[in-house]
Amino acid sequence: MHTYNEIMTQADKLEKTNAIVQAQEFNEDAVDITLFTGCGTSFYLAIAAARYYQAVTGDLALAVPASELFLHESTYILPSKSYRIISISRSGTTSEIIIALKHLEGATNIKTMAVTCNGNTPMAEITDEVIALNDISEKSVVMTQSFANMLYALQLYAAKTSKCVEILEQLNKVPALVRAALENGEQLKQVTEDATKTRFIYLGSGAYNGLAKEATLKLKEMTQTECESYSNLEFRHGPISIVDKETVVIVFTQNETKEYDQALVKDIQKLGGFVIVIGAAEEQLQADLVIRLSEELDDANRLNEVIPYFQILAYQRAVFKGFDPDKPRNLTQVVSL
Repeated sequence: MHTYNEIMTQADKLEKTNAIVQAQEFNEDAVDITLFTGCGTSFYLAIAAARYYQAVTGDLALAVPASELFLHESTYILPSKSYRIISISRSGTTSEIIIALKHLEGATNIKTMAVTCNGNTPMAEITDEVIALNDISEKSVVMTQSFANMLYALQLYAAKTSKCVEILEQLNKVPALVRAALENGEQLKQVTEDATKTRFIYLGSGAYNGLAKEATLKLKEMTQTECESYSNLEFRHGPISIVDKETVVIVFTQNETKEYDQALVKDIQKLGGFVIVIGAAEEQLQADLVIRLSEELDDANRLNEVIPYFQILAYQRAVFKGFDPDKPRNLTQVVSL
């Protein structure tokens, strides 16, 4: 299956992405605000990338759905501020991205960059700069290695922009850690092959909130499973009411959240929920399944180490339910208006 192969080969692609971005020179002109934008998976990528970029560079960064930039320009673009708009699209032909870039074309306070897996496209032609990952050519409809690699490219871009050698050194370790994670997904079958589990919820905060949203989308696309995502502690404020014995909650834990995550896990378990914790979890953290990640990286730099687990979970669930992950219902590889 294309989807499975593209998930399982993404570590090799990450190595190529590292080489591409490390070799590229970028415009270093300062701007007031960096806006990351995309649609669907690419917008969820934008959320993670914007939060990562701001944390690494110290510069203000926000994520905006591409359609908002032409439907509600004045909500996001102020004449008195300068912007760099980083547009993200696997195909480079996403309708809303092209419309937004053309809508803002010629504005003297806006610089643009395209991040894409196809550098010979209208999006790349319109923008001032391009990160083109042309070796990634997914045949599957759902985005897997393209998501991981475009996010990784933007992490490397942020690290180069900040000129932080320590962060770049950590990011250089990512492909090897992802390769290890891809070999560690069998343990997820205790929930993906359990017919009594009907509802899946992902919890992630900070940059991991973008991953939680993307994890939910992968499961919806491949399996039509009922699933939702929230920021970790926001889950208590109403959504926790749906937890029962048919519910699986996947918590992306971090050093910043670990103090609160154990209590959250216990609250979910008291209601009958099955809890999976993924992160650099301490030994004393308990859940129904704990997937402990490497201590080699800071939480922000291990985003890609988490990605294989939710992609594999969605794939396994699809196979168990008899769906073809390569042919998700009602979807095409490129959405055109």
